[in-house]
Amino acid sequence: MGLRLKVALWVLLLYLIGGGFSLLLLRDQLRTSYGELDREAAVEQLGQLLQALDEQLLQLDLGLRAWSHWDELHRHVLHPDAAFAARNLSPQTVAAAGVSWLAVHRADGSLALQVSAPEAASWGLPESLTPGVLRQLEQAKLQGSSRSLPCGLARSGAQLLMLCQRALLGSAGQVPTHGAAAVTIAARLDARISHKLNSHSAMRFLLEPLGSTQGLRGEALAVDLPSLSGQGPVRLQEQGDELQLSWPLRDISGVPVAALQGYWPRQGLALAEALLGRVGALVLGLAATLALGLMLVPNRLVIVRLEKLGRELREIRQSRDWARRVSVQSDDEVTELAKGTNDLLAIIADQVQALEALTRSDPLTGLANRRGFDERLHQALAQSRRDGRPLCLLLADVDFFKRYNDHYGHQQGDQALKTVAACLSQSARRPADLAARLGGEEFALLLPDTDLPGARHCATALQRAMREAAVVHEAGPESGVLGLSLGLAQLQPEDDAERLYLRADQALYRAKQGGRNRLSE
Repeated sequence: MGLRLKVALWVLLLYLIGGGFSLLLLRDQLRTSYGELDREAAVEQLGQLLQALDEQLLQLDLGLRAWSHWDELHRHVLHPDAAFAARNLSPQTVAAAGVSWLAVHRADGSLALQVSAPEAASWGLPESLTPGVLRQLEQAKLQGSSRSLPCGLARSGAQLLMLCQRALLGSAGQVPTHGAAAVTIAARLDARISHKLNSHSAMRFLLEPLGSTQGLRGEALAVDLPSLSGQGPVRLQEQGDELQLSWPLRDISGVPVAALQGYWPRQGLALAEALLGRVGALVLGLAATLALGLMLVPNRLVIVRLEKLGRELREIRQSRDWARRVSVQSDDEVTELAKGTNDLLAIIADQVQALEALTRSDPLTGLANRRGFDERLHQALAQSRRDGRPLCLLLADVDFFKRYNDHYGHQQGDQALKTVAACLSQSARRPADLAARLGGEEFALLLPDTDLPGARHCATALQRAMREAAVVHEAGPESGVLGLSLGLAQLQPEDDAERLYLRADQALYRAKQGGRNRLSE
């Protein structure tokens, strides 16, 4: 056996040992990095679910305002009127208002009146509520229209309720000097509400009953998810190819009543395993190339160059700068090894970039998602400040989309959303423009270096594209086709990202209130 062959075999053996160890380190690093990305995506989706639940509670509180500023209801509590009760406080009337239960408590905490919708007649309210919730309802010291018991959850037997309470005031907002003190409404958290939550998040979820002494299993994550339904912590369990996140839903007295269980596929882990398989195959191929090169190249030259290659690979692994490349010199077997290593690094960089893009794009439409939109909005705002150039934000909401889904089904609804996304992409023609789906039927168009006339032109082009698309909507507006309500805002000197978004959202609200399928500024 020749000397060069012996050197080649020894170096090959050492390379395989070092390569195997490096693969183990790389495997650990990739699983850790990809696992963190999966966790971040799962927590983000759970946060969207909690935000959607908070929006439902705020919607219930918005409906409560009409009840709490009703002179006739206040007079009826003080001086019962059978005709008023028959017209306005029947079980059918309460149900028509989207409420399962209505109650009014006097200032001393006693119950002045209560009405249950037909669906809640057998629930035994209010006695079926937990003692802590009853105490909260009976002992609330409501003094003035600016004070109210926070909206939250409550359990009545097997039913999970959304509940809000406000001071019973006059229509002008005056505080009563005697008599009724507070009005409470409750609505069941049913399949209709669950469907609304599903429209805001891609995460599959379940609501599981939870006893006051029953805890959640899993690792507690150090994340802050503020919610009207209580405080965490978020619990994480790894279940095969899924991540299970658990959040304790607490009633208004702070007692856990249910667990929000979210399930998120571990897409990053699957990509990491596939990448590791390709890395292993490439390492074996590189090992064979190295052995052949050592039989042809002087040992000293080979060893020196391999040491340099090893140092650069360690630096890349430690810095995780997968876009970096190792040095390529001369034109021989070691050069091929370096080129192969760069090919491997290119594969890793592409996979990492693909995974990061996956976390920033909407899987249905291919547009940027809320996370990608938020990042670009902050970047565009900073660039606009530096360059002194205008910046506009256009928000869009598909008109009567719930009716569309109910009439045509969710599969056809998804096709309609793809059509809207195509129209948005057609309007965002410049490389700097960004079309995004923010969730459900909400979309956005970020227009850097664009003033109001230019933004209006884009909005007009978007509406024209929607008319040309002519998505039939028989259950919708008089036009019979799907339309968009648009809200436009231009960056002002005092604006930050949140304020610019808020002004565009307020403009969108005015467009809806003004009859929909129009642009408001």
